[in-house]
Amino acid sequence: MLKHILALTALAFLLAPAPTLAGTVSIEGDGDPTLYVVKVHADWCGSCTALAPILKEVQAGVSDKPVLFVELDVTDSTLTSQARLLAAALDIEALFKANNTTGLVLLIDAQDHTLLETATKQNSAAEIVGKIETHLAAAEQATD
Repeated sequence: MLKHILALTALAFLLAPAPTLAGTVSIEGDGDPTLYVVKVHADWCGSCTALAPILKEVQAGVSDKPVLFVELDVTDSTLTSQARLLAAALDIEALFKANNTTGLVLLIDAQDHTLLETATKQNSAAEIVGKIETHLAAAEQATD
């Protein structure tokens, strides 16, 4: 019996597809965002949980636009430290420190790092997409 089990296990292993350990993907376009959409998140925050599907819909709605979505996680001290470093790398650390309320979405101009507007779970995905498109149109007019 043990011999049959081992034989079947070996056969299953041989027939199973080989796992892909690494690969490459095509990266197209340029990497210059016009707008940062920054969510201040914590796992224990109910508003953050409510915002997740809204922001997923927003991201799908502006996927072809120069918008960088960033989540600054403040769930614990380690993640908060990493969030602060990411905010510093994006040159938005002062805005992060001044607007560190969980469940808050910051719309930030990626060029001059100014806070343009905020959103919360009270805003629908369509409202947030509208805000993003308004700010993108204004940025485009400013460069013309």
